[in-house]
Amino acid sequence: MLAVTSFSAAVPTPLYSVYALKFHFSPTVLALVFGAYTPGVLLTLLLLAPRAERIGRRNLLYLGMGLTALGAVVFALAPGVPWLALARFVSGLAVGATTSVATAAMSDLEPYHDPHHVARVAVAANFGGFAVGALASGWLVEYGPWATQLVYILPVLASALGVLAVRATPETATELGIKEPFRVDAIRVPPEVRLPFWVAVGGIAACYSIYGLFAALVPTYIRNELGVANVAAAGAVVALMFGMAAIVQLGTAQVRDRRALLIGFPLLIVGLLSLVVILLVSSAPLLVLVAALLGASVGLAFMGSVTLVDRVAPEAVRGPVLAAFYSAGYLAVAVPTIGVATASEQIGLPAAGIVFGLILAMTVTGLYVATRRTPTPPGGGGRVRGGLTPSSASPRALGAPSGPGGPSG
Repeated sequence: MLAVTSFSAAVPTPLYSVYALKFHFSPTVLALVFGAYTPGVLLTLLLLAPRAERIGRRNLLYLGMGLTALGAVVFALAPGVPWLALARFVSGLAVGATTSVATAAMSDLEPYHDPHHVARVAVAANFGGFAVGALASGWLVEYGPWATQLVYILPVLASALGVLAVRATPETATELGIKEPFRVDAIRVPPEVRLPFWVAVGGIAACYSIYGLFAALVPTYIRNELGVANVAAAGAVVALMFGMAAIVQLGTAQVRDRRALLIGFPLLIVGLLSLVVILLVSSAPLLVLVAALLGASVGLAFMGSVTLVDRVAPEAVRGPVLAAFYSAGYLAVAVPTIGVATASEQIGLPAAGIVFGLILAMTVTGLYVATRRTPTPPGGGGRVRGGLTPSSASPRALGAPSGPGGPSG
């Protein structure tokens, strides 16, 4: 499910520069279209996902697959900018209905109930799905017919496969069918975990800010500033960044959450400063190298942030804490992207990207210092295997989430 939704969300990525030429809109409008995704995510993430125990996780996953297909259809038929924004909004609804619900089910079904392993798989599925989606979309748009229509067959087919996957997955909701008055859970963070919580929020916000920049604006930069009109090439650069974030999960089985941040943050700083240099010299080959470096560092920092907040969140308020965490992350997709796009109309996209890179590098430096100074509870980290069998590794013993809000991408 995680791979299907991220794959489908990535399909329009190489097309944004094509839409800008077709509908004659500015980078700011492009960023606003891209940002329409965020309220959709927050709507279902905050209103529906916390009800998964009663609604049923499979029911929400079916809804997520239906919304994924619907968003693709709206994209394919979009006659103008408002319809593009609507398609992004519907895609966001699909992601909000799917991510935390799918990962919570994974937490219940994983034999050793190891939250670190679940988080690694979730991050790999999210970023891996996005990489495959951007790569396949770029190739099909560049070399196939009907550039802005045919490609959306991919999300529809992926959604159909997702429905079959849901049918094969056991229901893990424990309170299915129980009636309760509808209410919106308050987002709150207990005082005793606020410091590690904000470190984790800073990590996911930095990662999502880079995600937004690459997904929304890098294809336009490649076309307009580097003079590379090949849509497949733009999709490949974006896919490289997200693919590296997925691949790095394969080698981090024993990298604990705090250690992942202490490694990932310095790599992020190096990658962001390298991006600033690339924007100054406008080099396509160096941009490819920086995309790979940023992808690896985002993979570490993202996984570290997810596992850290999942581990420090008290069981009684795990859902609200995780809702606050992901809300901050998804807001970070839209806000910096819109800011960079707006600034680019005044000073140009390269200069706006340089300012963004420097500000984010300074922010990540502060996060690194805060991480070193922040004590975190013992435990968490690498996948538990020593002498445990699936039957003896209980969720509570290993610190796995019991509610609907497990670690998610």
